[in-house]
Amino acid sequence: MNRSDNDKNRSTENGNFGDNPWRAMGLIGSVGGTIGACLGLGYWIGAKFDTGYGGIVGMAAGFVAAVIMTVFLIRTFTGGNAR
Repeated sequence: MNRSDNDKNRSTENGNFGDNPWRAMGLIGSVGGTIGACLGLGYWIGAKFDTGYGGIVGMAAGFVAAVIMTVFLIRTFTGGNAR
C-alpha cells in the first residue's frame, strides 16, 4: 500500500475531524436525529394539551431544546472546543 504525504499529515487527535468523513457523517446524522426527535416530542407533548396552540408551543419548546442539545453535541464531537 503506497501512502502519500497527505496521509502523514492527517490529524488523528481525539476531538479533531481531520479527513475522517465517517466522523463528520456521524455528527450530521446525530444533529439531524436530535432536531427531529426534539421537535416531534415537543409537538406530541404540546398536543396533549387541548388548547388550540398546544402543538405549536410544544414545537417551539422542542426547537429551543434541540438548539441547546445540538450545541452540547457539537462540543462533544469537537472535544469541547466549539465556540
